[in-house]
Amino acid sequence: QVSAINAAMAALMKTLTAFTSEKVIVNRERASGSYGMLPYLAAKLCAELPVGAFFPLAFGAVVYPMAGLNPKPDRFAKFAGLIVLESFTSSAIGLAVSSVAPSTEAAVAMGPAVMVLFIVFGGYYVNADNVPVCFRWINKCSLIKWAFQGLCVNEFDGLEFEKSGRKYGDQNDGAAVLERLSFDGTSAGDAAREQVNVASFCYLLTLYLLEKNAPKFQSMEQQ
Repeated sequence: QVSAINAAMAALMKTLTAFTSEKVIVNRERASGSYGMLPYLAAKLCAELPVGAFFPLAFGAVVYPMAGLNPKPDRFAKFAGLIVLESFTSSAIGLAVSSVAPSTEAAVAMGPAVMVLFIVFGGYYVNADNVPVCFRWINKCSLIKWAFQGLCVNEFDGLEFEKSGRKYGDQNDGAAVLERLSFDGTSAGDAAREQVNVASFCYLLTLYLLEKNAPKFQSMEQQ
């Protein structure tokens, strides 16, 4: 979960500090009729795609071998893909928060508060089966939960622990670990699809909020 939290927080803070200041310029250019909100947001996402993917990939390339995770190339590819996807999802949340924040300081205060909520319901501190019904929607929206679930399934699915003379815990294989975390019966692909759903919702919410909060000017009447 450390990898999931690190990738999410890095992308979130970058977006909060940059987009809130950028929004002032965008609103001024929109008021002059230079472009619409949808073309701007689409161009922004495409332009930032390579840079947004580079840092999570670099982080994963360093952490993966140091942590001694599954050395199979396909497992590393899934790990990197999930981390990059989570980074984009976190950036989408940052865009949505920045859309309603009046200043950079407010955005920086609001963003981590939202992320802490997602971390608490991320599947590590609170098991998904033990979450009260009234709070399960937070669990479903938590990008940390979906990233953590995907990374755990990627690492533990089909894993057999080495037998030794000592007994540590009651897990004999990766399936038992996934069952304890309530991640059994899922796949890395399921977690990736849920992250795409969260990111898509946040992008649409950002578009709606920016359109709704567009600067308004009084029309001038000619006499």
